[in-house]
Amino acid sequence: MSSLDYRKNPAVRYSILCILLLPLLALLLSPPPAHADGGFPIIGVLHAGQRPEGIAVDTETHMVYIAYEFPSLVVGFDPMRWSVTVSDSANDVQVDSTNHHVYVASVSNNNTRGGLTILDGASGKILFNAITIYGNDGLAIDTIRQRVYLSSSDHDIISVYSLTTSAGGKISAVSSTLKVGTHPQPLGVNSRLGRLYVGDVASNTIDVIDEESGHTLATIPVAALPVQPLRVDEATGRVYVVCSTGQELDVIDGHINKVIARIPVSPFPEGVAFNTATGRIYVADEGHPDNVFSGSSSGTTITAVDKQSFDVLGTLPVGRAPDGVETDPSLRRIYVSVEDSNAVVEISDSPDIPLQAGLDTHQAAAVRQAILLLQQAAAITVILMVVTIVGATLAARSRRLRAPESPQNPPGGASSRLEQRIPPA
Repeated sequence: MSSLDYRKNPAVRYSILCILLLPLLALLLSPPPAHADGGFPIIGVLHAGQRPEGIAVDTETHMVYIAYEFPSLVVGFDPMRWSVTVSDSANDVQVDSTNHHVYVASVSNNNTRGGLTILDGASGKILFNAITIYGNDGLAIDTIRQRVYLSSSDHDIISVYSLTTSAGGKISAVSSTLKVGTHPQPLGVNSRLGRLYVGDVASNTIDVIDEESGHTLATIPVAALPVQPLRVDEATGRVYVVCSTGQELDVIDGHINKVIARIPVSPFPEGVAFNTATGRIYVADEGHPDNVFSGSSSGTTITAVDKQSFDVLGTLPVGRAPDGVETDPSLRRIYVSVEDSNAVVEISDSPDIPLQAGLDTHQAAAVRQAILLLQQAAAITVILMVVTIVGATLAARSRRLRAPESPQNPPGGASSRLEQRIPPA
């Protein structure tokens, strides 16, 4: 029998097993695709900087504003009309559709200061600039009272800027601070009710603040780690809170200050948009903690939720680590910043979007964990097989080297070819 006979040679058997398992291993360890391939419902993909995060849409002019972390750019897109550098890293952007001003929160790379910049939405001209306390985690604007709120969880305060615009268009501000909770981060405003909503990442609560008196009207428990942005629907009074490690979207009725829905979404969700032409809520499934830039655990989808029933309708692949989400109902558009793909994806907001069937939060977490364990087990198996093959090969080679000194008779008394070559003593 040849030494290559797989039935008697363990090294050959393991080699064949490796060949059979390699395609499976490649499938398990390969990362998800970097971005969507295009075609319906993907309308276009914009590449204008690295790690896009915040997105805002002017529903009157239909301009889209994108905050890029690196380089620190704010881009006006219609298609791309202008870009402006602000501080070292832009982390959030909001727009006032009544005066078409764009508000940008940014931070310095040396972690010593933050910044608030107000831009003219049409030209990108800087109208106002202020140095703020480091740790700008949340940004919200009251369009009626012309107030800007910036949260700093590092310093446990909220900076308040009361704006005044002169006849010539010059903006001035009076600043003050507000103490709410211990680690305030996401912010939202209902200008009609005059209420400020503050998410605390230490206590996992939403504080409801009366804007005029500064008094706390209610403290509402939510799931773990509420993150920016906190979206407020002034027409219905609902507040949408993305809870990252809690793996759910919590919906608050702002009239009674209670959570009325807890919607399961993928692990570590980030952005949310609700005012869509199809009556849906869209949540970005970033897939990893906000302080992690990338990794094999990055999400690749947005989750679609029915706005009335709160049923999860399914998911749509958009790219690695989707973060900010915004919509333009009039144009029936959805915009998603996909951080790890360095792109912003423009999607048709249509009831015909080919959604994939969604899993509930526990199923999604279990599947993700099972895949991770399977990847680790496959990698360990391959390593063990390689070690075994090397060991078997060395052992076989060692036996062949020792064979002339220690001849053995095969079973049944038949002489081996090796014995026939050895001269008699």
